[in-house]
Parts: sequence; C-alpha cells; structure tokens
Amino acid sequence: LEPNFFGVGSTPLIEGDTLIVNVGAKDASVVGFDLKTGKARWAAPAPKDWGPSYASPIPATVLGLRRVFVLAGGESRPATGGLLCIDPANGAVDFTLPWRGRRFESVNASSPLIVDNHIYIAECYGRGGTVLELSRAGDKLAFKSLWENENLSTHFMTAIHQDGLLIGCDGHGPNDCPLVCVDLKTGAEKWRISPDLGETITTRTGDKRELKLSTDRCQLLQADGKTFCLTEWGHLLVLDVSAAGCKVASRKWLFAAGETWSPPVISKGLLYVCQNEADKVTQGVRRVVCYDLRE
Repeated sequence: LEPNFFGVGSTPLIEGDTLIVNVGAKDASVVGFDLKTGKARWAAPAPKDWGPSYASPIPATVLGLRRVFVLAGGESRPATGGLLCIDPANGAVDFTLPWRGRRFESVNASSPLIVDNHIYIAECYGRGGTVLELSRAGDKLAFKSLWENENLSTHFMTAIHQDGLLIGCDGHGPNDCPLVCVDLKTGAEKWRISPDLGETITTRTGDKRELKLSTDRCQLLQADGKTFCLTEWGHLLVLDVSAAGCKVASRKWLFAAGETWSPPVISKGLLYVCQNEADKVTQGVRRVVCYDLRE
C-alpha cells in the first residue's frame, strides 16, 4: 500500500458481522473482513490507483437495496479517485464515478451524504460537488447526475441536509471557507455567509488583542431539532438555518484553540469535543472535553 499525505484517515465501518475498510490496494480498493476472525470475505476493486481516502464508508438502504458508498482516492500521480457503490453482502460494485481534483496535493475527505435516493459528494480542489439521483435496475443501483458545480466544495467536513437544502462550509480554508447553502436538486446557491465571531483576549503580558474569527473549517451536527456548529477556532454555535439565510442563535467560546476539525459527538445530552491544539490564552493542553447540554 502507498502512504497517504496525512497517514490513515478513513473510519472503518461495521456492517452486520462485516468490517468494511477503504484499504486502497490496487486490486482491492475496499475490503470486507469477518468481524470475528479477521479473514477477508470479499474485495471490491476500483479503477487503477484509487487509493485510500480520508472519507469514511457510509451505509444506506436506497430503493430497498442495502449499499455502502465509498469516496476513494489517495496519494497518486496523477490524482485519481471517486465514488464506489458496493453491496456489503458480497463486495459487488454497482457503479463507480471518477471524482477528484487534478492537483497532486488534493484529497477526497468529505464522506458521501445520502438523502433518500440522492447522493452528494464533494471535494475542494477544483472538481467541486455533485448530486446523483439513484435508480434501481433489477438488483443493482444506477445513477444519473442532476448537477455539478463549485458552489459547495467541502474539504473534510460532511454537509448536512435540511428541507431540501445542503448546508456546509465551502473551500479549502482556513480563512476562505464560508457557510454555504445550496438546493439539493439543482445546486443553486441560496446564501453564503461568514459570521463575525470576533473575540477580545488578554495576553500573558496584560495586553488586549482583537481576534477576527469566523466559522471557517467547521463541523455541523443536527440533534434534537437543532443545528450545532463547532468552528475551527473553538466556538460552539446553535444556528437557525433555512432557505432564507443563517443566523447565530447562540454562541459559546469553548477554548481559544485552532484546528478544531474533529466532528463533535452528542450522546444522551452530552457533547464530546476534541481540542486538537493547546489553548492560546490559558496555555491549556490538548484534550477531549465533555459538556452537559441537558439543562
């Protein structure tokens, strides 16, 4: 296997009693392993040099068929990769769709988003995003492209769906990736916003410093009827989003640390956040923090 730019970033998927991994080998792009024994059950091939990406395999039942969708593509010259639609029972590939930026340094990192019989995939190095409409042909899935453009070119976050809208952060970043909303079925842009999240900090010498901050390379999470946003710089926001626009309903600066890129997790009213850098104000350490949202 060839090394990737930043090591291994794809999360394995447990589907029934099969562990599914985007290994990125030449004759086995995605492999299903027996969960108990570790032995390979099947290997799904892909076009040449579709290496391991940073996007995770996403399972879904579409038109009555259980499938796993993988956006593959690792370090290769030329840059190659794309979408595979795989039957998790036997590794059979219904279809593939090449989708990758041309730059060697590009990555496929946003996991596919499935909405009913539509699937959205994207990257931010020049190819942009696309929505496919899936149809059933016997015991296989087929697709047709509804649109493709660069209105919402997600980097490593996965967009969310709400009321026929796709919402995510557009661009490579760190300071040029606003929140963007597009129509799921047409790709038409509804709005684009970079919220002002500026903060005033006191340095260790006692000086006041103004920081110009926004959401930038953020992560979005839907839970309990709310849309949460964990920004690149440690803000936790509750957003009011619709086709008309986006407003910050509430905000809290959890820590003054950058590279807050890991998706937050909510379980039983508790929010888990990975602080990937030391706090620039308190000099606190990297850590995983749990916040109580139950009140």
